[in-house]
Amino acid sequence: MDLAMAQRLVDRRKAAGLSQEALAAQLGVSRQAVSKWERSESSPDTDNLIALAALYGVSLDELLYGEAASDADSSEDGSTETVDEAKEAEDSAEHADCGDKPLVDISLARGIHVIDPNKGEEVHVGWNGIHVTNERKGEEVHVGPDGVHVDTLEDDGHSVHTNDDGTVTIDGETFSSWKEAHDKLDHHGKHFHTKVGRTWNKFPFPALVALAYLVLGIVYGTWAAGLFLVFLIPVYYAFGDFIDQRHLSKLIDVVYSVSAEAWFLYMWLCLEQPHPAWVILITIPVVKALMRWCRKQWKHRERA
Repeated sequence: MDLAMAQRLVDRRKAAGLSQEALAAQLGVSRQAVSKWERSESSPDTDNLIALAALYGVSLDELLYGEAASDADSSEDGSTETVDEAKEAEDSAEHADCGDKPLVDISLARGIHVIDPNKGEEVHVGWNGIHVTNERKGEEVHVGPDGVHVDTLEDDGHSVHTNDDGTVTIDGETFSSWKEAHDKLDHHGKHFHTKVGRTWNKFPFPALVALAYLVLGIVYGTWAAGLFLVFLIPVYYAFGDFIDQRHLSKLIDVVYSVSAEAWFLYMWLCLEQPHPAWVILITIPVVKALMRWCRKQWKHRERA
């Protein structure tokens, strides 16, 4: 599918006030499929094209070939094309031939629309508000008359929506006001699902580690070795997140990374054997990538 048609699909969806997720739900396809259509990576099949045309209230030809087709038909009937329409058609043709360069479309009716196929980024400023998406990172922000909608769909992202009745929905849970949401979330916006998880994460563990470090240093003089206590802090909070959300992959990710770093520093600073202990550091990004892949597969399975 060419970029011009992909751009038409984006414009039609925006004009209908639909997000990619909302459109996918109406068509019965995944959000990734809609994203690929709009990035010109794949084409909708015949059934989906018919469904899109019906949803947007346009003919199939208009959806496939744009306004140029209807303009040509009207010209045969004796109507003339205005100078503005001709210029707009030329601009669209220029955009269609620009390959992977960022596409820019500015008009009074549609507003300002910028899409960068290389980065998967899209910005639209129009009568229905401001809409920014980054498909590769799974991020979407919309600010308009219907409220504020923020979605960061990746691993540790959050979903925030303001509702017509004044309530706020964060990560699927609705709060009566921003104040209530603030009271139930910590200052990082982290949402606690259980009382045990909230209590665990609220405990001032870093202060306890600092106290233990001072005691070990003053009593036993182990100031250098005592620094390894710092590695307990991320492990502590990783276990807290596991207790609260039961995400085993995140626990493995943090514990393995911290353990590998601590082991390397111990071999290097205490035993003076950095080689071949440094090899274990190479495995950290491999384990992180594997755990990230596991989380994505699990999320896809939950959405299916």
